[in-house]
Amino acid sequence: MAKAKPSDKEVLRILKGSTRFKTDVSLITLRFEPKFLCRLLSDIADDVERGRVLQVSQGTSAIVMICNEQAAKNYERLYKKYLISHRKDLAALVLISPKKIVDTPGVIEYILHKFAANKLNIVELIGCYTDTTFIINKKDLFKAMDLLGEFS
Repeated sequence: MAKAKPSDKEVLRILKGSTRFKTDVSLITLRFEPKFLCRLLSDIADDVERGRVLQVSQGTSAIVMICNEQAAKNYERLYKKYLISHRKDLAALVLISPKKIVDTPGVIEYILHKFAANKLNIVELIGCYTDTTFIINKKDLFKAMDLLGEFS
């Protein structure tokens, strides 16, 4: 039996986690090829350790890297052959939630609805256990922070 959608009160309680953000964020989209992914992961290890790469995600036809602008320029140059796009002037808004978010339906939908109702575009959305990362245009960062502030 499917779990019932949580009440707004329950969602708000879950969203009382901490929020972090990063500016100087770029999104590099590269064509996916298995051999290339192995090379890429090996190449980025140093940048991951230094905090220059925030996230790497693989889809069926592309690899998305969320990193700082300096790293993005380097990857754009190194992997020109695989480059699909390079988006600049972005920010990463990371919502760190309690473990309960993993088993509670509707939490992300609640946030997405809030963002859409306020005409805030999400360029990329990545979830990893209790972290939910929203990649947005840098110019929208304060608006997004205000929306997430409503959850506190």
